[in-house]
Amino acid sequence: MKFRLSVTALFFTCVPLSTTLSATLPEGATELSSQEVRSMYEGKSSDWKSVRIFFASDGSAKMVRKDKKAYGEGNWKVSGNKMCLTIETVQVASGKKQKVDDCYTWHKSGEKYFMRWSGDEAKADAYRDNEPSRLSKGDRVSKEFAGLKK
Repeated sequence: MKFRLSVTALFFTCVPLSTTLSATLPEGATELSSQEVRSMYEGKSSDWKSVRIFFASDGSAKMVRKDKKAYGEGNWKVSGNKMCLTIETVQVASGKKQKVDDCYTWHKSGEKYFMRWSGDEAKADAYRDNEPSRLSKGDRVSKEFAGLKK
């Protein structure tokens, strides 16, 4: 269990912890369509607290830790208003591997987007409202990924 927690910490600190959390989803908020969710990620790179992930158009994903202690690759897919990501992380120093699964559900209220990370499922309501600002067009990951993977 101790190893699982350390690997979880290795990957899950990628969630943008400096985001704004809303106690509840606004009344009248609607689920995004699968196409809207896909367009949030497709061909973009995330810049989260400790990792960056590139979401390729073909459904593949590459991840690097900002401290260069780990990298990973896997797949992402969208179903309804949920994007799920599966990454096999590799610790650079030890070569230890661990599969990590993560999902994000999306809603919209007016012009504002709300995302809920699967790691927050134990909380009554925990919606982040600045996730779109953490995603930028282009691949900002693969070059560093290749250097770590060598």
